[in-house]
Formats: sequence, structure tokens, C-alpha cells
Amino acid sequence: MRQTILAATLLGALATSGGVLAHEGHYHDAMGTVEAVDADQLTLTVSEKETLTFALTNETSYVRGDEAVSREDVDAGERAVVMYEKKDGVNTAIEVKLPPKTE
Repeated sequence: MRQTILAATLLGALATSGGVLAHEGHYHDAMGTVEAVDADQLTLTVSEKETLTFALTNETSYVRGDEAVSREDVDAGERAVVMYEKKDGVNTAIEVKLPPKTE
């Protein structure tokens, strides 16, 4: 019984500490609201108290629904999922996924 409680506690701690577990050498996803975007970086609000900043490169791809778009199509205030790689302490965006536009 004691082992079950310990395992459940450990799993709960791991599940709630995703940002802490992000380590170099792997791709990660962050979901939130675009706070700001310019030619070199995108800032994403991922929770009430946390924002993440991503470097944008010429290799960063942008997708809206199933369609390829460009950085200029990303607007502050919209939801996004950023697939990124952390390297040398910098979050570099690999892909920015946006929801389809509703008409």
C-alpha cells in the first residue's frame, strides 16, 4: 500500500512539472496564447504566471489547420502550439501550429 501511494505521488509530481523536465536534445511542445511575435521571436503565455519565448529561424515552419502559412500570419491573442528544441539555454521554434481561421 505504501508503495502504491509513493508511486502515485511521484507520478503526480512528474505530471505537473513539465516545464522543469524540458531538457536539451529533444523536441517539446508548448501550448498557449501568442503574446507577441516579431521577426526574431515569439512569446507564448502558457499559464497565468508563465510565458515562454522562442527564437524564430528561417527553418521554423508555420501551419494553420492543415495549410502552410508564414510568420506574418501569426497574430497576438490567438492560440498556438509551438514545437521547440532547447539548445544552449535557448528555446528554438521548429514549428508553430495555429488553429484554422473561422469565417
